[in-house]
Amino acid sequence: MSIYKADYDLDALARQNLHIHTVFSRCAKEEMKVPDILREARLAGLEAIALTDHFNDDITNDDYLTHIRTLREETRGMEPGLKVFIGAELSAFAPGKSLENEEVRQALDYRLYSCNHYHLDFWDKPEDRSTRGYVNHAIRVISALIESDRADCVAHPLIGRFIKEIEDRTAVTREITDNELGDLLTLAKNRSTAFEINCGAILGDPAFGRRLWHIGREAGVSFRYGTDAHLLKNIDTKHLLPEVKKILG
Repeated sequence: MSIYKADYDLDALARQNLHIHTVFSRCAKEEMKVPDILREARLAGLEAIALTDHFNDDITNDDYLTHIRTLREETRGMEPGLKVFIGAELSAFAPGKSLENEEVRQALDYRLYSCNHYHLDFWDKPEDRSTRGYVNHAIRVISALIESDRADCVAHPLIGRFIKEIEDRTAVTREITDNELGDLLTLAKNRSTAFEINCGAILGDPAFGRRLWHIGREAGVSFRYGTDAHLLKNIDTKHLLPEVKKILG
């Protein structure tokens, strides 16, 4: 679904935090219980949030459908004035492949896809493990995902910090040319797929974040804002917003 059209006002984008994990995600802290998440979001003055737990190979489609139903029950009517999207951080683990079935996709309000969790054992890796090999593979994965029309948004796009073989976390994004990035963002714009402004990704790789933002604006792609919150204190988007704005320029 389309939550909003292209908007390049970062203050407006940051009134929504569309990447928050609950305790269902193993990486989230025990404090990330739904009532506490909703309370923190209201106190932060957010207009909308998305609960986006991981769908990795350690769960089944039935497990996730049960989780979606539980989230709907837990969020129903709890924080009037706060829009809560029941989403997922799904796994596009290879070109044209993801783990969830159509029933899961249809049950979600917001489909956020990771395309670069190369640290996970089940994730497809390129035969060529060079930076160029990873760039080519990542572009193929994201292009196939966009063309499938399954994704609402691509999470922390193209960053290389999940690649074990390459110590320099920015080497992969430096390898991506402006033309390659522009073609990918234009494809996303034409297929109504957003790219995520992910706070951690921007702070960890400022040069690429700036390129993504400026080339994306030129292409007309939609951006969505998320902190990838695993702690309650990270739900509030205002804490890192000044630094993000300074980096993106």
